[in-house]
Amino acid sequence: METFKRWVTSIQTHIKCRKGVEKYLVNPNFRAWHDRCVQLDVAALVKQSIAKTRFVVIDTETTGLHAYSGDEIISICMLEMQGLELTGRQYQTHINPERHITAESTAIHGLKDTDVVDCPKIIDVLGELVEFMDESIIVGHHLNFDLRFLNKTFQKLLLCKLSHPWIDTMMLYIAHSGRIGHYTLDEIAQNCKVDNPARHTAYGDAIATALIFQQITGRMLAIDKPVADLIRTQFEVGHF
Repeated sequence: METFKRWVTSIQTHIKCRKGVEKYLVNPNFRAWHDRCVQLDVAALVKQSIAKTRFVVIDTETTGLHAYSGDEIISICMLEMQGLELTGRQYQTHINPERHITAESTAIHGLKDTDVVDCPKIIDVLGELVEFMDESIIVGHHLNFDLRFLNKTFQKLLLCKLSHPWIDTMMLYIAHSGRIGHYTLDEIAQNCKVDNPARHTAYGDAIATALIFQQITGRMLAIDKPVADLIRTQFEVGHF
């Protein structure tokens, strides 16, 4: 009986959420993008072999470090990988954040207000982001930083968050090396002998992350293993 009540409650909650979506997402494109995100078949994705999996490597540059205190994305790059190989397909754009870029942030990535004032706003490229990520596993370095900014935007505009499984290359490095710590992209790139002449640009950091992901994953697992195994390994320390 208790199980049945929980099931009924779950259905009622889903119906309420759906009505909320229909009420607020009056733009049919936005509703379609919402559905595309929430209907992602995560179970099917993680059952695929690494070789047959589509990965999307993401990096962002922002106005500051605090997604939920008003900072916004000003640059994003996404690179497609099929298995452990870059396909050459990519998406990158600067974004007008509609707010000031702090001097501290400019000192890191070099972007100023004048560099992005004529660029599209995040709402203008939202559909392109959804379509590029599509059915994929997301990869990034210190990925929670990028996901906080993306999820804030998706929650605000599409009433949902990304449901994509993810891989963080810093966590993979710890799993592979057994060296507990907080490692920058530079430190791991040096260890993997990956050059990054365009450091602190979304494109440069995404390329470096992709090459690190390629190297470390190739050392740890055979590409015929399910991607679920790879996702689990990032939470295991020094087992390889």
